[in-house]
Amino acid sequence: MSSDLKLGNTLIRADLNVPMDKQVIQDNFRINKAIQYLDEVREISKSVTFLSHLGRPSGIDPEYSLKPVAEEISTLIKEEVIFIDTLYGPEVKSKIDSSPGRIFLLENLRFHNEELDNDIIFAEKVTNNFDTFILDAFGASHRNHASIVSFGKFIESYQGMLMTDEVQNLELLTDSPKKPFTVILGGAKISDKLNLINKLLPKVDNLLIGGGMCFTFLKALGFNIGNSLCEDDYLNTAQDVLDSEYGNKIILPSDIGVTKSISSGIRNEKHISELSDDDIGIDISHKTVRQFESLLLNSNTVFWNGPMGIFENHNFKFGTQSITEIASDLNAYTVVGGGDSVSAIRTFSDVSKFNHISTGGGASLEYLQGNKLPGVNIYKPLIL
Repeated sequence: MSSDLKLGNTLIRADLNVPMDKQVIQDNFRINKAIQYLDEVREISKSVTFLSHLGRPSGIDPEYSLKPVAEEISTLIKEEVIFIDTLYGPEVKSKIDSSPGRIFLLENLRFHNEELDNDIIFAEKVTNNFDTFILDAFGASHRNHASIVSFGKFIESYQGMLMTDEVQNLELLTDSPKKPFTVILGGAKISDKLNLINKLLPKVDNLLIGGGMCFTFLKALGFNIGNSLCEDDYLNTAQDVLDSEYGNKIILPSDIGVTKSISSGIRNEKHISELSDDDIGIDISHKTVRQFESLLLNSNTVFWNGPMGIFENHNFKFGTQSITEIASDLNAYTVVGGGDSVSAIRTFSDVSKFNHISTGGGASLEYLQGNKLPGVNIYKPLIL
């Protein structure tokens, strides 16, 4: 792309959907990623305006305002980001025209149902004040929403560099992963990961399963899992996966961290055959960690999605912390997807120790399942 490219007033659909508690940002990973290429875009833009969704508000709800995100970006770039509490109209145009060269952030897209409904008139209204649109929200690219699929109908549009980075890194997993290829899956439910498991099993060498989802598999095998999380409706499905042609690639925990009460914070370790009726499995334990480690150390490609237990509770962090630390030091191509996994890395390690950390948990899983995402590769890539 020629160096004399000029974008004018640029609108960037970013993914600023960060965890918040009472208007306080809990993790700014997605914000840092969203501004990764800001300097390069500013050089060829008259102004840069971000917009994003945040959470799932029902109409206008101050609890879901993006104003704290504007303040966080201001802190990160050491420059005031001008927050505009609407999405379109003369107020937006006036503020942008009166402050050329500045950075702006519009209010939450999902305050308007037209965003979720992919309303064309809404898309035209929002883009009317801009010259160029950049879609750089991989985390929302699996949604058929107005800002994802329709904004580009009205102004010159590009796929952002962050989005392109995401796709290229995930393609390495789907197209030509260097063997041995090991996948670590955690999280609560087998139902959320079933399609991914079926898609990846023929390609992987090892599928290591921890977190709450392991107990549905273990119960299907006949183990007493006590009061551990289980999706009983999926027991037959879990058994079918284990009995399938590739079921021998699945590695389940051999020992478990257990408690009688989550609120007690008391953790004991038991072999999977020793759980009693009142035990609750809360993470993987020492023998399982060592088994997982031996397979990971022999891997050349690793994909991780989902924690190994309830790591947010300090007393139950062992399994997730151990896998995080092991994965951090691997001599392998390592990719991580999913907000909880990223949170674990930021708690127990450093994101710089991984080759790629996806900003889109749900989108990355959809992509790895082989699904075509509505927002991926619909615009020409921005190359600077």
